[in-house]
Amino acid sequence: MRPCIFLVAVLWIWCCGLPISCSAQKIYAAGRGLMAKSLESAAEVIDLAGGNSDRSRPKKLLYLGTAVYDNPQSAAIDTANYAALGCSISALNVSWIDPTNYELDTAFEEVDIILIAGGNTLFAVDRWTKLGIDNWIRDAVLERNAVVAGGSAGFISLCGGGHSDSMKPESYKNPVGPFLNPDEKVRDIIDRSWEYIRVPGLNLIEGALCCPHYDTIQNNNVSRANDFSNMIRRHSGEYGIAVDEWAALAIDGDSYRVVSRANHTGSVGPNGEFVPGSSGKPGIWTLSVDSSNGNIERKLVPPVGKVSDIIHPPRWIAEDQMVMIARAQNPDDGKPAAWTKQGSRNYRPYHIAIVLAFGALAGTIVSLYWRIKRLPAHAYEELSFVDANGNDSWEDPEE
Repeated sequence: MRPCIFLVAVLWIWCCGLPISCSAQKIYAAGRGLMAKSLESAAEVIDLAGGNSDRSRPKKLLYLGTAVYDNPQSAAIDTANYAALGCSISALNVSWIDPTNYELDTAFEEVDIILIAGGNTLFAVDRWTKLGIDNWIRDAVLERNAVVAGGSAGFISLCGGGHSDSMKPESYKNPVGPFLNPDEKVRDIIDRSWEYIRVPGLNLIEGALCCPHYDTIQNNNVSRANDFSNMIRRHSGEYGIAVDEWAALAIDGDSYRVVSRANHTGSVGPNGEFVPGSSGKPGIWTLSVDSSNGNIERKLVPPVGKVSDIIHPPRWIAEDQMVMIARAQNPDDGKPAAWTKQGSRNYRPYHIAIVLAFGALAGTIVSLYWRIKRLPAHAYEELSFVDANGNDSWEDPEE
């Protein structure tokens, strides 16, 4: 009889649309990549994964460096503190190589921590979606209780969408080089003339429109906080969550904790107000549009609480049309990244310049020779007039 009662109860809850249990996902989302890979954060992520109490095997960490195009130098730096704390490190390199099912199965098998690199969010999420890696990540986090951690692009990729610098030329897999822009000042102008765009994420932090680096101004000289407010106005159906560079949102099921590094600056003033220019302490904010007047409502996230209190499903989502342009400028074309050709962006093809110079000199010499041999020595020459009778002396008839 009891099993029948239990079954009826489950069916009643399901039919009423009430959740049977909250998600058990574990997420560590930092406002900056440097924050996510710091020693303190590494220890906090490992604790979120259950700590190192199980001495039978080390924590298995899978590093996804797709956003930095699997640069081995970035991988070594990003995982160094995790390795120092006893994690077993592996990396899945898929920026221009399609993995086999065996490689995917091996990479995600018994994984405890997935660490996502900062970099170009749009390229990474698109690449994972194309290869089906997004489903492997979701399965590891939602079904097998793995922790997923990341900062900057690693944070945005976990959300429903994000305020991204994925149109920043220097973040492209093969950025514009000096052969087309021989003047470094020109290249610098190109690198700075970009706009923030809304990019899609994996939606593990369901429905959230996220903004990392909230307290900073990047090299396009645009305040991240001001621009995110404008984005929220354009995408008023979504709710924003903004994280300062030295803050992180640690999620365990439906509970969260705000991580704030006391030895760094942020956007939280002494009385809990927003202060621009990183003149306060690090913190996290929620943003939404007041439908009555169109103003931005910005609220400081309490130190601890329920995820459902600060993150809400969107009323609607408006895709950013600039995403299509960003994809065209930084295509998933199967070509290796610029880092495989070390210094390629700063490489100056002097040998080509020398060949062109010699070609120009040779052309000048040939031109001068032709002028000397083929053209008269003076700027004028005497003309011989011939009359109708064939005489070469001709008089003006008017004289």
